Order: sequence, then C-alpha cells, then structure tokens
Amino acid sequence: MYSERQQTFGNNKFDTLPQQCRECDVLFACYGECPKNRFLKDRYGNKGLNYLCKGYYAFFRHVMPYMDFMKQELLAKRPPANVMEWVKQGNPQ
Repeated sequence: MYSERQQTFGNNKFDTLPQQCRECDVLFACYGECPKNRFLKDRYGNKGLNYLCKGYYAFFRHVMPYMDFMKQELLAKRPPANVMEWVKQGNPQ
C-alpha cells in the first residue's frame, strides 16, 4: 500500500482528473471514481470523465443535506438516526 508504485497510482488518479471534475462540488465524494471508467470527454472537451459522472453527481447532490444533518448530529454527540425524524418534519425543503 505504501510502495512507490501504489503511491504513484494514487497520485496519478487525482492528477489526471479533467477540468470538470476539478471544479465539481462533489469531487470530495467520488474523486473521479475508478480510472478504468474514465473514457468520456468533459464539458470542456477534455478526456478522462467517468461515464458514471452524471449518476454520481445526481446521487451525491441528493444525499448531501441528509449527510450534512447527520454530520451535525454526530458533532453534537447526538444519534445520526435523528435524520429520520428530521425528514418526517418536512426537511430538507
């Protein structure tokens, strides 16, 4: 895992992301996913966009408010399962 070869692979995985990925607000969640799936062109015409990008983006944007709520609950030392009641109350708006 800490070999030079593995470190190079990890660095290349990030360094080869196209511009669209680098600008994405959910990059922290997918990091471009697996390089073997990066064969589309991004909106700027750069190669290397993951073919699952559209679906990942929709999913991560959808779950973001729920994950943020659960994070706040954990930081406040409350159970993240409180998200269920939060949703029943009509959140997120």
